[in-house]
Amino acid sequence: MSSPIERLNADPSLPEKRVKVLLERASAAGIKAEVRRAEHVSGVRSRSYVVLQLPNGRRTRPLAVFPRDLEGLLAVEFEKYIVLGDYVAVVDKDSGAIEAQVVGPRMAGRYVRALQQLPGVETTAEGDPEPDSEDFEEATAAARRPPDENWRLTVEDEGVVIEISPASNDFQVLFPPGVTVKIRGASTSSHDAALEVLERYARALLFDFDLVYGIPVQLAKHRRGTRTRRREMPEHPPKFPRNEYAGQALELYQYGRAATGLPLLEYLAYYQSVEYFFPFFAREQTVNSVRSQLLHPGFDARNDATLNRLINLASPAGRGGIAEREQLRATVRACIDDADLREFIESSPEHTEHFCSKNQAIRGVGRIHQDPSQSDLRDQVADRIYAIRCRIVHSKQDGGGNGEEVLLPSSRETESLQADIELLRLVAQRALVARAARA
Repeated sequence: MSSPIERLNADPSLPEKRVKVLLERASAAGIKAEVRRAEHVSGVRSRSYVVLQLPNGRRTRPLAVFPRDLEGLLAVEFEKYIVLGDYVAVVDKDSGAIEAQVVGPRMAGRYVRALQQLPGVETTAEGDPEPDSEDFEEATAAARRPPDENWRLTVEDEGVVIEISPASNDFQVLFPPGVTVKIRGASTSSHDAALEVLERYARALLFDFDLVYGIPVQLAKHRRGTRTRRREMPEHPPKFPRNEYAGQALELYQYGRAATGLPLLEYLAYYQSVEYFFPFFAREQTVNSVRSQLLHPGFDARNDATLNRLINLASPAGRGGIAEREQLRATVRACIDDADLREFIESSPEHTEHFCSKNQAIRGVGRIHQDPSQSDLRDQVADRIYAIRCRIVHSKQDGGGNGEEVLLPSSRETESLQADIELLRLVAQRALVARAARA
């Protein structure tokens, strides 16, 4: 394999001398660095870029450095920063200071202006101050000009200082610009200690902003790229729609589609779309079971035991109703076949590893056995879907699910849900099609 310098020399689009300086500084600090090709990086004209693996506790986080970023990065002491957990945040190893990005609603300028108008904000910018307001909508409605860069809000207690202000120059080199929370004076002797300080102070302060002033802001999270299953684009043009789909189930499905990036919400939306069809498919299973009993040569209408068995099959409500897990099984069996599920699971090595490995990324979820001699693949998929659903909506405290803790949006388990979301989406699609009517 060629070295980073050899790959650099082979690509004239990178300024060779400056990249060598970057690689040498990274090497001296024990930071892994490599030159990569940029064929799949959208919006980048150069063919190559450098990736730094910034320290992040026992892990690292990649930082892509393109030619346009080189001078800015070389102008700061990037070697002294440690990334904190899954946040867009760093701690300075020398000073112990923490800085983390703050995000709000999609209309970014509105929450920035609302923060600027909080009582106690200091500013050195010229111009007429705008009136304060404790109402988020009122505070942001008058915001029409770009936010000032010279403002800050500082609170302090027992030597710990928390500041809300525009991102520092160093921070803007490592991450996108914006508003950050800065914490000084707390003990941050290690990555875990700094992470605990960040979560203890920053999350509490930002929640108070929402509670008292109605400003919904929070710590920004680093979003990992997710690899989705590639699909071949059909060559035939779209046709006039022939199917009429169940309106409520379709709306829930489309809500899930719109919730991309919010895995727990997306999963529950798809689950509710499938759940809409539970009564029909559960009843259909009951009808098939009753029909099978009636057609059996051994059925004897004069035998009380035979009749009681038939009544039990036909009257699940009399036995407390069919359990939700069994209704889900009945729905999966009815709307998708074994071959389609197997094709999905084997569509990529990543999918096969995710679903079938002994060590599952999500606690309380059983692996899928591909051996045909094992239980029905459709039942395994249904049980997996149900177990994850219980992890999302139940916790140990309420006695629901299988006793595992509730899945939190920030957990690593939630980050690994992508393949399961795609699987449930496939089931939801098939359920909608299975119950579609011809228009």
